[in-house]
Amino acid sequence: MGKLLQVRVSAATTDPGKVDDAWPILSHLAYPPGHDYAPARRGVLELVDTLRARLAAGEVSPNVAERVAPGLAKAESLVERFNEALAAWKPEAAQRLSEEIEEALDDLEDQAGYR
Repeated sequence: MGKLLQVRVSAATTDPGKVDDAWPILSHLAYPPGHDYAPARRGVLELVDTLRARLAAGEVSPNVAERVAPGLAKAESLVERFNEALAAWKPEAAQRLSEEIEEALDDLEDQAGYR
């Protein structure tokens, strides 16, 4: 690695449209119709970040926020560990964590009360 340029293993959502299909309720909570503040990319990791931002801003109903907060905290923790694995060049660990993130989002979709 250079002094200023770091080489990292990276990850990206291959088809962001499938995020909405996989987690329609979470996607609706993160990106409600009629709001233009969605990030340029709407991948798996962006979904977790945007949900946290909307909960922190009080933009999700208190009942739903209370139901999803614990599961969202778990997903955020997994994303943090995922990013650490990528930064440490540990693709096997990152792969395992990517699956855990998706499972956490499945659970979170259920916790939102619509599945």
